[in-house]
Amino acid sequence: LKSGDSSIYVSADWKVADSITKCEFSSFDSIQLATSSNISSYKVYENDIVILEKTLDKAASSLNIKLSNVDVSFEKKYKVEVVFADSKATLSAVVSNQTLYKTDEFVKNYTYEGDDLGVTYSKESSTFKVWSPVSSKVSVRIYDNGTPKSINSTLGNDNYDEYPMVRGEKGVWSYSSNEDLDGKYYTYVVDNYSYSSKEVVDPYAKACGVSGKRGMIVDFEKTNPEDWDDVEPVELFTGAYESGTTYTEGSTTVKTGFDHIKELGVNAVQLVPIYDQANDETNMSFNWGYNPLNYNCLEGGYSSNPYDGYTRIKEFKNLVKEYNDENINIIMDVVYNHVSSAIGSNFDILMPGYYFRYNTTGLSNGSGCGNETASEMPMYRKFMIDSTKFWTKEYKLGGFRFDLMGLEDLETMNLITKECKTINPTICIYGEPWTGGTSTLDSTLSAKQVNGNSYRGYGQFNDQMRDALIKGGLNSKESLGWVDNKESSISTTDLQKLLSGIRGQTVSSEVTINDPNKTVSYVTCHDNYTLYDRFMATGVVSRSEAKLMNVLANAVVFTSQGTTFMQAGEEFMRSKNGDSNSYQSSYATNELNYALKAKNLSAFESYQKLINLKQHLDGLHQDSSTNADINFEQSDSLNLIKYNLRDSFNNLDFVVIHRNGYKADEVQQFDLSGYTLYLDTLD
Repeated sequence: LKSGDSSIYVSADWKVADSITKCEFSSFDSIQLATSSNISSYKVYENDIVILEKTLDKAASSLNIKLSNVDVSFEKKYKVEVVFADSKATLSAVVSNQTLYKTDEFVKNYTYEGDDLGVTYSKESSTFKVWSPVSSKVSVRIYDNGTPKSINSTLGNDNYDEYPMVRGEKGVWSYSSNEDLDGKYYTYVVDNYSYSSKEVVDPYAKACGVSGKRGMIVDFEKTNPEDWDDVEPVELFTGAYESGTTYTEGSTTVKTGFDHIKELGVNAVQLVPIYDQANDETNMSFNWGYNPLNYNCLEGGYSSNPYDGYTRIKEFKNLVKEYNDENINIIMDVVYNHVSSAIGSNFDILMPGYYFRYNTTGLSNGSGCGNETASEMPMYRKFMIDSTKFWTKEYKLGGFRFDLMGLEDLETMNLITKECKTINPTICIYGEPWTGGTSTLDSTLSAKQVNGNSYRGYGQFNDQMRDALIKGGLNSKESLGWVDNKESSISTTDLQKLLSGIRGQTVSSEVTINDPNKTVSYVTCHDNYTLYDRFMATGVVSRSEAKLMNVLANAVVFTSQGTTFMQAGEEFMRSKNGDSNSYQSSYATNELNYALKAKNLSAFESYQKLINLKQHLDGLHQDSSTNADINFEQSDSLNLIKYNLRDSFNNLDFVVIHRNGYKADEVQQFDLSGYTLYLDTLD
């Protein structure tokens, strides 16, 4: 076997198979051609007509083919056919436009700045617009039904009317109807140099039929619940809403679900992705939702009726309103960095080679999911901005959490934040400042943690503080941090990361970010172990110790500067039965088991007090002009950290003391006369 070669060899003699390894426009009048072995001749075709033919004086494997007197058009298909010198074999390859997309000429002539892509609906007319400069033909199909018969033969209907679209400025195709199309569904049919009569869902579709197979035309005014105009994102953060549910065990009854969240006292809830995913919505199996299909549509699998696009919209707006009425913002987890499958996606069909990043072997895979989108390309940047603005305005969201934000470029992230703040000035935007693999995006341009000081109005998860608290984060069960290491002291480096984290600073070997408004303090998220399971997985922690460590870890987080984040269920020792990566495990594994709340009420009450303190103590909301003034005292063995916080509104001083389990018999004494105990997490 040879890396990169799909052939299987039965002897040590290896011969390179004939292949075309590169065939792309290097400019509007040149084609860069590379082959695995020498060729003797080539032909260039335009729409199957030979426009250039040449026999080489000397066989070669790398050529720059000049196209004289050829007016290259994106609407035409170009192909190169070669004859190999030794084998006499003939192969051909379509000429890729990828390089041309990045030229100044293309950007100038084909970047569309209008705000009307997708469907612009009114009762009198609807206008469809889609950007596809490389297509030679685009039409729109309008269906009465959003369900293909292949999904449900009874409810489905495949009848449609098809209308040709007209090519306009900047490569935008359009069609206008003078009928009231409310509630109908639509797709586009596309012809270009890579695809023939391929049916796709509009990337800008704002509602979908079942399993996202057809876009939906919606009158959004019909989806607003009563008093929707009075709903405003809560200015607190610089099935999910059913009330009255409880769980009883013995003589103990606890609140569950929405009432539990209200009782806990948080001011925001981040939902894992709720946009339309590549799922079978008629037979849902559990997954976290990191398989995007239609970014601007709601996932139907969470709806009581996935067949009706209106139902999911109305239900989600009601959810937002119910939480808003309790002063709780809804934050949406977004995954613009990759799609479920790049090849054959609506982006790929409409503009082959444009929306994704590529390396020498094909699709770049910085997401670890097979592909990564190219946020630096003007029209994908525009899509991300348009999409987040739509969600912010239409659904009155309180914020966004960006998955693998290190794959997005800084300019795009800064523009998204700026534009969304024009709709909701207090919107909270943050993300993971890393990638899931090696990306072709220039690291100096990316929204990675190392460039955090260039963030404008958004923040990032402080994994440096997390790793100091629980060494190795949630992946490494062998490594121990300040919270769970009972045998030795924390290192000087980790101590610096921990104390800086309490100040709301992010400190690594690459960068120091002093602004707490750019820092999200946390120890656990939805992925990997829960906190309780993480401690138990070390093999050196008892169950009673794991409970104490759970509360201690988040006690440090909640008494730190910056934005505080926690995984749902940590407040009652949530467990996934030791599952370290439950993204597609069962519902039973991923559930919130409120029997644990009944068993761990004291921990829940500690979390309540910590959350209340974080929300109402202004000394926990300092900025970069004052956070450096926080002074620490540490014990000689570094098993204890002490610092003061000021409540200027109530003229109170707080003393915070955190103590881990290292040298448990060691005694430290403090004069706390005049102070009243607010919280002892050992109680």
